[in-house]
Amino acid sequence: MSEASGGEARGRCGSWFLAGLFVVALAVFVTAVVVRRPTAAEAEGDRHAPARTVEAVLRAAADYMQAGERAKAEAVLSAAVREHPANPDLRLAFGEVLVALGRPGEAYREYEAALACGADGAAVHFAAGTVASMAGLPDRAVEHFAAAQAADPTKADYPLYLAQVQLRQGDVQRAKVNLLLAARLDEGRAVVWGTLAEVALRENKADLALQHVARAREIEPRVTAWRVVEARALNRLGEPERALLALRGVEGADARSLPVLRLMGECYGLLGRPGDAAREIAQASDASPGDAELAFEAATWMERAGSPDEALRLARRAMEAGHAGAAEIAARLGGG
Repeated sequence: MSEASGGEARGRCGSWFLAGLFVVALAVFVTAVVVRRPTAAEAEGDRHAPARTVEAVLRAAADYMQAGERAKAEAVLSAAVREHPANPDLRLAFGEVLVALGRPGEAYREYEAALACGADGAAVHFAAGTVASMAGLPDRAVEHFAAAQAADPTKADYPLYLAQVQLRQGDVQRAKVNLLLAARLDEGRAVVWGTLAEVALRENKADLALQHVARAREIEPRVTAWRVVEARALNRLGEPERALLALRGVEGADARSLPVLRLMGECYGLLGRPGDAAREIAQASDASPGDAELAFEAATWMERAGSPDEALRLARRAMEAGHAGAAEIAARLGGG
């Protein structure tokens, strides 16, 4: 495998890894925001709904959500927010429903409104930051996660989530500081050690990456992401055979995923065994013939391994599945 190809594979696997980590982080979110009850003073006057009305609306929305009737929950809360736009409890609840409906941009506006109307505290900022991340607003996410951390410096989630966003922004040094803080607050979080390993790889400290990822694997031995990081670090250290052993432990659909297969291809490339890479990726393509990217990858490896007939077969499969680049391989092999 060429140095350029290896770098491309490493980049793809690294991007996949970081995306996976952030999904793990987001999965911890969100519906646990503690809805603040209106005070007696807020229950009076024109700007706030009476406490009984708020409680009735929130209860009705919760019942609808529990029954899977999200549209009804949205309708109830939308009407209540129009009638009482300055009530933070209604805004927060409406934001949660909009998240559940897959509309994070709209949801974030509700969290902004809730904060402007008096909602406060670490949990509210944490929820707002997570929704901002989902909505593609990383700068706002950083602001909210930092506010959550300032309000409650004892909770590991806050520096962890903040670090995840900072990594996506390329702010590696600040992310590392927050990851180390999260590790001190809760050393049993595998995602903290796994992300520290990724940071170490970015800094070309493969030995340190192995130390960190060993902690992650000790805590979560079956998680694919940690095996991927370990394999990448081992390849960086020139130990592709050990990297392959790490990847052999990947189970289920992950074992046939394109990022894992590409990394295995990198291992075989470093070992000078492109034929083995071609066979493994082709087998995965045969198991998922509708996957255009996988068929294209298999065709590429088959051509590299000196198997033009197989490469053409797989390139045609990739073409049928809609891969734009497969026609070039097919034409080069005389089957365009």
